[in-house]
Amino acid sequence: MTKSAISKQIADLEIRLGVQLCHRGRSGFALTAEGQLVYEASSTMFSALEGFRTKLSALQKHPAGTLHVGCIDTLITSEKSLILEILTRFSTDFPNVKIKMITTSSAEIDQSVADRRVQIGFSTDRGAIKGAKSLPLFLEHSYLYCGKNHPLFEAKENELTLELLNHQRFAQHAYSESELRDESRTGLTPAASGQFTEGIAMLIMTGNFIGFLPQHYAQSWVEAGKMRALLPENIRKVAKIRMLFHEDAVVMPLVAAFVKTAEAIQKKARPSK
Repeated sequence: MTKSAISKQIADLEIRLGVQLCHRGRSGFALTAEGQLVYEASSTMFSALEGFRTKLSALQKHPAGTLHVGCIDTLITSEKSLILEILTRFSTDFPNVKIKMITTSSAEIDQSVADRRVQIGFSTDRGAIKGAKSLPLFLEHSYLYCGKNHPLFEAKENELTLELLNHQRFAQHAYSESELRDESRTGLTPAASGQFTEGIAMLIMTGNFIGFLPQHYAQSWVEAGKMRALLPENIRKVAKIRMLFHEDAVVMPLVAAFVKTAEAIQKKARPSK
């Protein structure tokens, strides 16, 4: 939808409700107190409707319904990822369920699960989320990379130093708290940013920037001689990938079935002691 169409629909809704829902103009957009109340009530209402629909579908011999699943990008290239196996098993066992995949940042996924806008979320572990439960899945290792046209690509390993890296143009993930912690340790200063990993990869491939990428995602470029990891023994970040679901959502048969599927696969994949 265009901004003008959205603005008109909001204006029409304000007329119907008799209250101002938001401030909008050149200074930006912000919800009013009434707008925040309407937003929260609407989220609760839609969640309740979805729960009602799912509970009714459970009465059928072959349950059906819609499951909203949020997921951060690039996880499909990870051999450690259990997500594809979970989705495969669930979609096989429940062929009548309509799955809506949403790719966005970890912060947005966490908030969407908390607000009940999505029933399942796959994201990095950013701490406890109020009202949500989590299932740890695997660890994702990321390293600092440069492209083949970057001045450091041909540098010898013993020529690379933290001080040298700190003078390079750094492309930062806009939403990564762990990357911010790495910056404070290494001294990297952002010269560009990207909301998603693919954007960071594009900046690295220009040969003008260095940046963090998941090892599994960058591996094909490394093997093709198009990227190089910089000081991998000294600089890396580790992200805990988890599955999130709202604690209230487990009463919904489809969500409960999805969680049960994920738990079974995670238990099977967990190395025995």
